[in-house]
Amino acid sequence: MRFSFFSSDKWDLNAVQPPWGDRTSIYQHILANIRPGEPGLGEQGDQLPDDEIVRGDNQLRWAPGALDGVFGHHGGGGEPEDVATNILESFRALTKKSTTERAASLYNLLVENSALSYVDQLIEAVFGHDDLELPRLYEIAHWLATGAADREPIKCAISLLGVCQGGDDRDLLLTLGRHEEFTLFASVALKNTGDEPELSLWALACLVTGWGRIQIIERLAETKDEQIKAWLLREGYHNDILYEYTALICAKTGELSIALLTPDPDDKLLRGAGAILTALIQGHGGPVEGIEAYEAGPAATELYLMHLQTRDLDLQGFNNVARIDQFLKEDSNETEDFTQGWKERSATLLALTNAILSRPGWEQMVRDGLDSDDRQTFWTATEAARQLGLDAWDVYFDRVKRGEDLWHFLAQTKDNDRIDRVITLAEETLPLNEIASGPSDSLGIGPEFEHHNALSYVLQELRRFPGKGWPLIRTGMQSPVVRNRSMAVMALAAWDRTTWPNEAEPLLRSAIALEPNEQTLEIMVKTIDQSV
Repeated sequence: MRFSFFSSDKWDLNAVQPPWGDRTSIYQHILANIRPGEPGLGEQGDQLPDDEIVRGDNQLRWAPGALDGVFGHHGGGGEPEDVATNILESFRALTKKSTTERAASLYNLLVENSALSYVDQLIEAVFGHDDLELPRLYEIAHWLATGAADREPIKCAISLLGVCQGGDDRDLLLTLGRHEEFTLFASVALKNTGDEPELSLWALACLVTGWGRIQIIERLAETKDEQIKAWLLREGYHNDILYEYTALICAKTGELSIALLTPDPDDKLLRGAGAILTALIQGHGGPVEGIEAYEAGPAATELYLMHLQTRDLDLQGFNNVARIDQFLKEDSNETEDFTQGWKERSATLLALTNAILSRPGWEQMVRDGLDSDDRQTFWTATEAARQLGLDAWDVYFDRVKRGEDLWHFLAQTKDNDRIDRVITLAEETLPLNEIASGPSDSLGIGPEFEHHNALSYVLQELRRFPGKGWPLIRTGMQSPVVRNRSMAVMALAAWDRTTWPNEAEPLLRSAIALEPNEQTLEIMVKTIDQSV
């Protein structure tokens, strides 16, 4: 590859009119929303300046980094060589002559294409090109990374910074990577730069909690650093997406079974062990490998439960032990592909779980938790109540009356008296006239659809109670939210025709004439045909 540090033509990016115009730089947006001492950027920081452009008319909002994360884990399209070639040629043209037209041409190409689809091939092409001025390519990448107002050009720029190595960009990459939309790209770039890339990856992992952390944990799977291994077991497993994505790596790389051999493990290690083991159990048959892939699982579980025998536990600890107990009694007996060790240790493990679950005081702790104003405490208590078989319906009812969004729990009842109370509460508290504003293709996403979503939870259960809640079904059939209309008609379809109110069929026929969603229209037509 030819390196040219000098050129007879004047080449100056500062003389080029930025193709993003006067729009806010994403880099400056991230800097402005950093919260010292806290990971992430907060809700306002997560909303990038190009969000409305990216979404367009699509109401579906992906979490930062989710689109790249899902495609990275569950497959996506191929990596088109022609796109990579066109982009490389556009970069090369700009390195030859710095003009506003060439910069705009490159930028438009970068905006129009997902970086994830071509960036690997682009990097390979950069290394294989013999007519590319790397110092200028680096300068362009740095210019895009710090100035661009659109996400895809920044992702490409970050990737190039990782291979051009024209300066010390660690702080820049850590800043950009703090937003989960860019963490995957920043982590790859950091791994390609610096003398201690693992420490840089670890630093970035501590700054993110979503898809970005998952992607970094995967890149730390081979680490031998004892500090990082300890962190994986105590904090690294934690993410806002799904613990199953990180649990196996953290257990294996962090050597959980060995760490639990210590006579007096710290509380963080035990909390982490409980979360990791239950995530592995939960993950069996899920999107990633679960407990069946962890050979040390039986030994680690026994050590974990032995340590808990002399510890005071909170409700999360109770939930962890209850999930292990359920696995030992039900799941492991139904599965043949587990590593050896579970059946041999089953009696010992069950004796350990029983000793914990039979402790006095759990029910009172659950009731206290259900009354808590702290949301995390409350949700932990709801799971513990389920494990203990406690009936918490009245608690949910009282909290919904106070304005909390727990309609999902409330409507899940088989009791006729209780569903009557739910229907009455919904009719008294939900603005039914406002909800019945007419059909549209709305997905019902956003805080403005809070009442529509509450109605959906009730509607989906009314199919089990023929003749009950017609005002709610009538409202749902006229809602702008597709899910409301579908749930309302499916409830009506589940009822015997003799239980339909007189106005049901005329309203359904009117709804068919106005329905904009094909799938919902199909449900409506099928329902009216069956009723004839």
